[in-house]
Amino acid sequence: MEKRTANTILVFSCIGFFSFGVMWAAIGPLLSQFAERNHTTLATIGGLYTALFLGAVIAQLVLGRRSDQWGQLRTFTVALLVLALGITGVSISRWLPLTFALAFLAGWGHGMTNLSGNVMIGRLFKENSVSALNLVNVFFGVGAFIGPLLVSVSITLWTNGFPALYFSLLLMFLAGMAILIRFFNVKIVTSEAIQTPEQQQKTRFTAFLWSMGVMILIYVGAESSMGGWATTYMQQTTSLKIELASLVTSGFWLAITLGRLSGTFLGSRLSARRVLLLCLATSTLGAVLFIAGFGQIAVSIAGIFFIGLGFGAIYPTSMAMVTTAFPSNPGQAGSVITSLSAVGGMVLPWLQGVIMEKAGIRSGTYSIAAMVGGLILLFFINWHFEKKDN
Repeated sequence: MEKRTANTILVFSCIGFFSFGVMWAAIGPLLSQFAERNHTTLATIGGLYTALFLGAVIAQLVLGRRSDQWGQLRTFTVALLVLALGITGVSISRWLPLTFALAFLAGWGHGMTNLSGNVMIGRLFKENSVSALNLVNVFFGVGAFIGPLLVSVSITLWTNGFPALYFSLLLMFLAGMAILIRFFNVKIVTSEAIQTPEQQQKTRFTAFLWSMGVMILIYVGAESSMGGWATTYMQQTTSLKIELASLVTSGFWLAITLGRLSGTFLGSRLSARRVLLLCLATSTLGAVLFIAGFGQIAVSIAGIFFIGLGFGAIYPTSMAMVTTAFPSNPGQAGSVITSLSAVGGMVLPWLQGVIMEKAGIRSGTYSIAAMVGGLILLFFINWHFEKKDN
């Protein structure tokens, strides 16, 4: 593929990921308004995350391998459009079962956007995949930073946060249509041969791949828990009103974006393994501050910021490692990672809400710290299997 074509695809992918980030981060601050529209409680409407991630898991399990056959670019295009239409339906629905059903449908788009987008960029820029994947995910982070900020502005101006969500969905739809019209028949061809069934079986069950998948399961669960509950946490433990508490969530996503910018810079200078180690050290500092800063605005914000800064480069760097390790069928290998990540995003934010409701809001700080500890443990387990495979 010509470099110019690859760079143009990268630009549209960045726009798609930006709108994805705005949408995803706007959902958390809008949970109370979703609950009001569906005449239910905040704890119940948190099931939106479960429905989204359940749809993502099923989509990745069913379609992950097929995406290598259909083409990652085509899959990414259709997934963006499905996600935009599904979340639009969620925002309009006033009946809880329909809301969850539409969220499940949107989850199919969510899952395949995540999988095909990351695999596609990893294949297009395979010589520098760590930096390229961190770059495209920077735009997700920028969108995620802007999302809660737009919700805050929207609530201030119109006492309604949904215009911020509609902005992201319109942009996502336009990006999907632009790719559909201009690049839908473009194929990303690599020089690697198609693997035999025996090699595909090895891909599914390699210990390196599965341990990486479990690590990403915990990571996505921790990221979604923090992003989804940070506004509520700050509102209930400090004197901040929802408009200002939403800005803390924006700060969390800003920190993730800065972490991915750092990953873009470090990816061409350090090994992927060392980048991950720096990420975990930073998030550990954040977890300590988060626990120590309970009820203190400044220290709590600092803890949330450093957790986000450390989290930033974990996912794109891990996906770069996987697409590099399995170049012949990255969609199949990537589907293991993204499916497990969806399980984490489906279960852990819900569990975080249950823990905070049953054991008190402070328990949320300990659960986040436990997830960071789990990431550290899985990092060393995965490193062991990587050395063993080599």
